[in-house]
Amino acid sequence: MFPRFAAHAEPGAPLLFTSGPAHGEAIGTYHGEPLYHASLAPSEYARRLADEGFAVVEHRAEDPECGGHTVWLAQFAGSAPTRL
Repeated sequence: MFPRFAAHAEPGAPLLFTSGPAHGEAIGTYHGEPLYHASLAPSEYARRLADEGFAVVEHRAEDPECGGHTVWLAQFAGSAPTRL
């Protein structure tokens, strides 16, 4: 997903998303229906963001001010590295 975001972002564009707090999978519910969740480790998100030209501005795991969600704010620095 990060290469796609980088392809559409202009320099300085913010990227805000949620993830799981750690690497793993879980089944939750949404409107009474099962919902599959999967997450990378925080270090893997940071690496993938950097690989695509995003700098992490803030990362809060299980933030109580955001309903216990893990939130990321990144900013696109410019062009993503050229792929061969």
